This record gives sequence, C-alpha cells and structure tokens, in this order.
Amino acid sequence: MAQLTKTKEKIMSRYDDDDETEIMEEAAKPTRASRQTNDDDDKPAVATKVIRSGWGAVEQAKSADSPYAQRLRISEDTTIIKFLEDEPYATYRQHWVERTGQKSFTCIADLDPKGCPLCDAGSRPSTRFAFNVVLLSSDAEPMHKSYEVGPRVIDQLKNFHIDPRQGPLSKHYWAVSRSGKGATSATNHQLVKERDLEEWNIDGLTEDDLKTFRKDAYTPEIIQIPTRKDLTQIALEDLAD
Repeated sequence: MAQLTKTKEKIMSRYDDDDETEIMEEAAKPTRASRQTNDDDDKPAVATKVIRSGWGAVEQAKSADSPYAQRLRISEDTTIIKFLEDEPYATYRQHWVERTGQKSFTCIADLDPKGCPLCDAGSRPSTRFAFNVVLLSSDAEPMHKSYEVGPRVIDQLKNFHIDPRQGPLSKHYWAVSRSGKGATSATNHQLVKERDLEEWNIDGLTEDDLKTFRKDAYTPEIIQIPTRKDLTQIALEDLAD
C-alpha cells in the first residue's frame, strides 16, 4: 500500500496496560453471610470460601474466567511471583499508539505479506516477551498472570536463568518491583527461596498447585492479533497528518 504521511508524535516507547486508571471499589460487607448447602450431605458451605475480603480478592474476581491473558502489574510495591516455565510462552512485536481507547496492538509485519499498516505509518514496534507466572500475596489465593517484559528485562531474566546459583527461573520465587520513572525506570528482581516466604506471610505452592496452574498456562494463541483493516483505520485516524 502507498506510504502514509508522516506520523504524529504519539508513539510511546514504554509499555503499560491500555487503561492505567482502573478504579476498584471495596466490596460491601454483608450483614449476614448467606449459606450454601451441599446436595450430598446438606451441610452449609464455609462462607469464607465464597465471600472474601481485601483488595486481593477484588483483583482475583476481576480476572476470573477472562478470555484474555491477565497482565502482571509491576509497581514500587514488591510483588512475589513464581515462574511456571523457564522460558517465554510468547515473543512478539507490539505497537503503542497514544490515542483514546485501546493503545497497544500486535505488529502483523511478519504475518501479512503486505506488511503492517502501523509500521508503514512510521510507528516503531517494541519486542515483548511473555511468561506464565503465579502471583502470590498474603490476602488472596495465588493467581495466574502473564508477566510481559521488554528487551532490557529479558536479558536480566536470561542471566538469572543460566546462573547455576539462581537458575533455572522456575526453581525459586522472585520478588519483583519497579523503581524510577519514565525512561529511567528499572525492574528489579530478587531471588526468594521457599523457606524465606514466611517473611512475606506467604505460603509456597504445592506440586499439585503447580500442576494445576501449568495445565491452564497461556500459549501464543492468547495474544490478540488485530486485522489489517483495523490497523489501517488506526493509522489513518491517529497517525496521519
């Protein structure tokens, strides 16, 4: 297709969720816990297994049964994770377009013989690497997440993986946090052995837990691939003068 006109300065090099300002509302506490009965023995179900409190429960409820990979959010607050595998489940290139609504789009340059409309419009994609991890916290059940990183972080993780004292990645747990802002921000990883999880008031995962999470691990098919028509429309509306 013909080269589109020069792009606006709307492309962001950093990567984040499409909507950073999600507002979470605290669940109202019921004055009376409802009871569920078991058809087999007519015993009431334990209310705490059905109704949970805390922000961790909010996040768990939001991510349940979603058809999309649930991204792990990294902030200044330390997060404890467990890698389910020793390598990324997906490697792809992604465009970031500063616009209203969805901002990140998988590049289709390697999929479509006609190329990628966003690349043609001057948008430079960044390479993304996605890992299956389990997020652990003291106030919620372990949750399956997609830990998506860029080239700088993937080099760190590879070094950890091949280091005989720390690797492979799935051997131990990891404390992850982000420091700095903008272009100077950095993602920090600290190895945490299972015996040290008690310092975080966190229980380790059992072999059965790991088996269950690995059974439902994300695969490359979970990555959304936009249509050429949609990318062309975005290029025309958001990137062209």
